[in-house]
Amino acid sequence: MAEVSNGVPSLPCPQCGVNLLEKGFYNYCSERSVVTERNYAYVAQDHIHVDHEETDNQIEDHECQLDAYCCECDDLLPWPLYELRNIGGRSPDEVGKAVAMLLAQLKSEDEGQQEGASA
Repeated sequence: MAEVSNGVPSLPCPQCGVNLLEKGFYNYCSERSVVTERNYAYVAQDHIHVDHEETDNQIEDHECQLDAYCCECDDLLPWPLYELRNIGGRSPDEVGKAVAMLLAQLKSEDEGQQEGASA
């Protein structure tokens, strides 16, 4: 089972070792929004100026990238964003088991790479 600190199991960053569940991880998203610009004219210092105000800001498209990064060292993590977010909403015991599975997956991948390199 995963080590626990302050009630939060430890999921160490493979690069720097910080607990990702305490220090955090991040991802990038892109989104497209639509804004209404209300244009108007006014006179200032004997000149006509045209300005606008933005209203009705609406997000029409939002897409999250699946790559996740460590907030401490900014390195790419080996787990996709959805696997890390899937930890949320579970009991501490369930989170500990999920963390253990993520770490076992990482260890298994490392062993497979080592076997491939020695072959």
